[in-house]
Amino acid sequence: MDPFSLVLLLLLVPLVLLSIRGSKQRKAVAQMQSELAPGTEVMTASGQFGLVTEVRADRVEIEVAPGVRTWWLRQAIARQVDPLAPADEPVDEPLADRADEDHLAHPQDDDRSDGSRRTV
Repeated sequence: MDPFSLVLLLLLVPLVLLSIRGSKQRKAVAQMQSELAPGTEVMTASGQFGLVTEVRADRVEIEVAPGVRTWWLRQAIARQVDPLAPADEPVDEPLADRADEDHLAHPQDDDRSDGSRRTV
């Protein structure tokens, strides 16, 4: 086999593999979009999160906040997401509890230009 054919083959194999992978991903997204149903939590391609409330032939209505509903093209729904984590999960320590950063916990305190300190 000549070197040109070998280089050509080495370049084409990854392209074919990437093409197959992309095709599978597109099919999976299209299947998810076709199976959308009310009650499904989704994210749009632009990053908007919401709950599907109504599905029509080519459009999906999602509720982005209580009482706020918007219509999206079905193709704009990028993926389904898991509901938000429960509120009882541990969170980072609040800033007010940090003794070494107390000045950040009280933004109403500031230094005046004459050196005095104002406390509200």
